[in-house]
Amino acid sequence: MKYRGVLLLLLIGLMLSSCVHKIPKGEHFFQAMGEVGEVVVTVDTTNLERLPLKVEEGTFTQLLSRVNRLSVALYDPLEAEVDPEEELDISGYAYYGAVEGNIPAFLTNSALLWDSDWQKVEEGRLRYYHNDYLGLDVYAVERGLLLFASENYSDAYHKSYAQRKVKIEHSLAQRMATSLFGIYLASPKALIEVGLEIPKTVIPHIASVTFVVEEGREENYALGGIIVMQSERLANSLSILVKSSYISDKRRKKEPLGDLTNLFILEGDAFYINGLPLNDEQLVSFQALFNKLLPF
Repeated sequence: MKYRGVLLLLLIGLMLSSCVHKIPKGEHFFQAMGEVGEVVVTVDTTNLERLPLKVEEGTFTQLLSRVNRLSVALYDPLEAEVDPEEELDISGYAYYGAVEGNIPAFLTNSALLWDSDWQKVEEGRLRYYHNDYLGLDVYAVERGLLLFASENYSDAYHKSYAQRKVKIEHSLAQRMATSLFGIYLASPKALIEVGLEIPKTVIPHIASVTFVVEEGREENYALGGIIVMQSERLANSLSILVKSSYISDKRRKKEPLGDLTNLFILEGDAFYINGLPLNDEQLVSFQALFNKLLPF
């Protein structure tokens, strides 16, 4: 395919240098993502074999193996109305994001410059490379950090890097960063299906929702979550609803309830989900979601 050449050049550059991106002190890069209407996804790529996800073998897999983290923010460029009764459909969303890790800026940008499929674009002092076939803009803005966008690179550059403002609160970002796979939505109009029964009636009252996939016991995977409601009363109602739904589902399937002590925790306006085992169907859902997010 057209982009194989530039990815191979990127790989060569990555092999020739060891340059690590230094994020702002106390911050994670993806914390500047997360505007209302965006779906933020961050993936720890340091050990691909640990991920409960299927990534096709090839150049992209090799590229991921050279970086530490892939973060993507997806959004609807048309800002269409969202039906809370339906699962959030991200298939037509635009995106922007970054890969962080062992990425030498000079060699990476030189690889893009040398490849005829990429055109250099300059907007004042802003510079990046565009690929018509992929519909993608990219640029290594500094050592260890490669930004990309499917459209409006300038806007993505300024809000996530040059004029970044933290949108994802530190404790939520830390939970995402220490997991294998994290998802964040602020004031969602609808939710991504993760196999958790959350009543549609509570969605308009959610301030933010964070879901993470973590390594569980006995080499399986578990779902974690932090749902921040608009008030403590609403969080308490959500806690009752989710717990009741979980217990009813277990009884219907004649499965043991297990220890519920720390599985669901209510703290003020936040409802925590800890170590909820993922079944095979849920893992397939996460694999499908991840495959929609691959930017190359």
